[in-house]
Order: sequence, then structure tokens, then C-alpha cells
Amino acid sequence: MKAFKLFAVLFGFGMAFAGAISAAPVDAWFDKANALYEQQNYDSAAVYYDKIISAGTNNHAVFFNLGNTYFRLKKIGLAMLFFEKALKLAPNDPDIIGNIKYAQASIVDRIPTPDNSFVEAALMRLHHLFSLTTQLWVIFALLLALGIFFCLGLFASPNVRLWIIYLSSMVIIILTGFAVSAGIKIYAHEKVPYAIVLSSSVEAKNQPNGNKVLFTVHEGTKFRIRKQVGDWSLVSLPTGVSGWVPTSSCGSI
Repeated sequence: MKAFKLFAVLFGFGMAFAGAISAAPVDAWFDKANALYEQQNYDSAAVYYDKIISAGTNNHAVFFNLGNTYFRLKKIGLAMLFFEKALKLAPNDPDIIGNIKYAQASIVDRIPTPDNSFVEAALMRLHHLFSLTTQLWVIFALLLALGIFFCLGLFASPNVRLWIIYLSSMVIIILTGFAVSAGIKIYAHEKVPYAIVLSSSVEAKNQPNGNKVLFTVHEGTKFRIRKQVGDWSLVSLPTGVSGWVPTSSCGSI
């Protein structure tokens, strides 16, 4: 398991966090938290990482380090929550992915994922091959290439124009694939909320304050939030089973 990321907080994690930096010594807190972690003073390290987040900083290195800190404190639910928050900001980071897999071994629940066909598995692998940022840059480059092809086609000879049409068709096919994949990622990021169980165990009911228990999940388990009504959330597991749990029992990613 990767210990933690010693990222220099250059320019206060970037200009995006300038407002938070001006109100709080985030750089100093980050260095202090890392030093406390190295000294195995995990409770105090967690306090400083939490202060950074409370100051408005949204950085995958901070989330990652806090996840490691909670894992050392044997708080698997909070560890998974902050690992997932870090992964949301840096979906291709191998350290984050590796630590999530390592931490999953400590979770009581072993929820099987639905089997995918070879084609579905291949498409999912391609979908996750590039980050959303990379895909958006590729889409921009492909659109630029189409614009250049269009301009060239206005002045090209008939034979050359046929080649331009052929190349443009290939670019459009590739562009469509990248656009669909990026659209799915944006929708999942913005519209599909997930949460991590923070309580030692939670019973999912048939309705808010219901009497019938549909299933039980334990600390660290990840599920999708379908709906929230008052203090209750309708959640679903990868198997498709759904039930109502107290919103306070889970942390939103």
C-alpha cells in the first residue's frame, strides 16, 4: 500500500485555490500533516488534512493522504471515502487505484459485479483508457482536423477531395467514440452520486423507517444513491438490489 503523496503545494495547489490560501496557511498544514503521518501520529495528521479540506481545497493528493491516514487508524469507511474522492479527481492515478484495491480486502462485503461480455469488457476498457481531460483535448484536436479537411476540400481536386472525405469519415467515427465516452464520464461525474458506508453496518429497509430489512451492508461498501427523502437515501448495489438507509450512515463521494 502506497504510504502517501509528498506533493509540493506549489502556488497553493494552483490559482484555483488562491482564495482559500489567502484565508488559511494550507501549505504549512500540508507539510505538518505529512510530518505527523511519518511520525505515525495519525490522529493529529488527520486533523490537519481535514483543516485543509475545510479551508476549501479540493486536491487529490490531500484526499489520498487522508485516506491513508484513516486506513492506518483502521477506519476503513473513511479511508475508502477519501480514496474514492481522490480517484474522482485523478481517475488514472495508479497509486490511488492500487490503494483502493488493497483497502477493499478489509471490507466485510464481497459484492459480485455483473459479468460483461467480451465486447462490453473491451468497450469499458477503452472507455477508461483515457482520462476525461485527455479525451476533451483529443476531441478538440479532431474537430480542428475536420475544420482543416473542410478548408482543403474547397480547393482540392476531385481525386484529392475523395481522400479528404474518406479521412474525414474516419475522424468523425473516432470523434463520435470519444464524444460518447466523454459524455458518459461527465454525466457520471455530475449526475450519478455514490456513497461509502461509514457505520460498522447498515440495514437497508423497504422504505424510509420501514420494518422489512432487504439487505445489510458493512463499513467501506460503495453504493449508488438513487434518491433522498428527508433523512433517508434510496441506494443500490452493483447487483441491482435497492433499499433505504439513513443518510447519516454514509458519506457522499
